[in-house]
Amino acid sequence: MRRETGAIRTVDLLGIFWRSFFLQASWSYERMQSLGFAFALIPALRRLYGKGEEFSKRLAVHMEYFNTQPYFASFILGAAARLEEDRARGDASADPSELKRTLMAPLGALGDSFFWGAVKPLAAATAVATLLSGVWWAPLLFLGLYNAAHVRFRWSLIAEGYRTRGDVVALMNRHHFTRLARLFKLMCLAIIGVVAGTFSKWGPWPADLPLPGVLLIAATGLAGTTALLGLMQIGGTPLQLMVGIAALCAGFAWGGIF
Repeated sequence: MRRETGAIRTVDLLGIFWRSFFLQASWSYERMQSLGFAFALIPALRRLYGKGEEFSKRLAVHMEYFNTQPYFASFILGAAARLEEDRARGDASADPSELKRTLMAPLGALGDSFFWGAVKPLAAATAVATLLSGVWWAPLLFLGLYNAAHVRFRWSLIAEGYRTRGDVVALMNRHHFTRLARLFKLMCLAIIGVVAGTFSKWGPWPADLPLPGVLLIAATGLAGTTALLGLMQIGGTPLQLMVGIAALCAGFAWGGIF
């Protein structure tokens, strides 16, 4: 990173990185993550504007509406810091607000798919498979795997955003998030398949069941899944279906069926 007077330094980016963990510490129904974003950007704004009136004005600008995937917000934070630096040097075209409005929706969708839909399920499946093998520290493995991934990406995204001024094409070419997400999902499915193959070791069933019984269980599961999909097609919500399944299972347990 550059070290000229008035320029953002590595220590400032490290300050943004640390504060980014508190992005969601304070929410507003009107502006969502705005307070957390402004708080995270303070080290860069102080470096550029000191603690005077201009600092207060620029901080207020970043209190506008903002909401995206909390880890991918790091990329926007790095880019906003770089544009603030350009603006402080006299570049009137540097507009962090426009950048934020442009990137927060697509990066939110990308981040949800990558972290919630791929990284977290893979870490959870790995921990579950480890736990079933008798390893007591499997929950710690989950925390280690997931946090190692998201902490690493938080910092690299801040650095990438600062370096590229928010160039999403360069970001995608560097990290290949879509390809990684597909790979992680395949690995997760493979682990779940291995876990499913050990069901017969959990108790006397289904190993002791005759083939018609095994087929009946499989057909029941398929029918249940199809019914849930049908209910969702006619307006049922996931929450309603989960509550319904829980009530049905409680009724079966109370009636002694299961």
